[in-house]
Amino acid sequence: EVYEALRSRIQSGEYEPGAALPSEPRLRDEFNVSTITIRRAIHELSLDGLVEPRQGVGNIVRDASESTVVVGMSSFMTDVENGRLRLVRTLLVDDIVPASADIAEKLNVQTGSLLRHLVRLDCEGNAPLSVDEVFIPPALASAITSEIAASPTFMHLWQEASGLELVRTQYDIWTCMPSEDDVRHLQMTSDCPVLVTGELVFDLTGRPCAWIVSRYRGDRGRLTGTVMLVQKETDQGVIGE
Repeated sequence: EVYEALRSRIQSGEYEPGAALPSEPRLRDEFNVSTITIRRAIHELSLDGLVEPRQGVGNIVRDASESTVVVGMSSFMTDVENGRLRLVRTLLVDDIVPASADIAEKLNVQTGSLLRHLVRLDCEGNAPLSVDEVFIPPALASAITSEIAASPTFMHLWQEASGLELVRTQYDIWTCMPSEDDVRHLQMTSDCPVLVTGELVFDLTGRPCAWIVSRYRGDRGRLTGTVMLVQKETDQGVIGE
């Protein structure tokens, strides 16, 4: 209840961007709850990108549309499940399309073969963060319901429903200027670049199962990742490369 009340005040403009929230003692007295409850509510607002704790200053209200969201490429599902990344995913398109030559080569199918095609919009902190397109051969996508397609934990749910075991993702990362769809979906200006990731997902047998292209607002998204070094024997001993 504290979280909802404070979020409503921020979104209504009662607490303006750049202003500090009332102190913890004041909020504790107002809502008649413990300090721990107040801190938990403020932590939730911070996860939403609505406030930023500053040492010696307090909890400062941020403009959610200008907040930078850190997306862990190697920890995305964990971050969603533990609440560090608070995503709301909306399924915009769910249809069947013919495979272009480029996508057909990636998925090892014939050009023109039909593919399940999903378009999803991800919002974090009540502001658009990214929009993605997913291409999957229909035989592998039959277990995907609209609820699974629209879930931030899509990869987990897809594997559970289909029995697939996905083990590897190959990434391409690039930048480009936004398309008209990007500007509309992500509520951004046409002069702000988008950060694009292409993910080719493989199963246990090495079969490519999905091609996912995610387009992030360049002023909101920052990608991080962890790379495991391969251990190699050399004349000087074992090294990681």
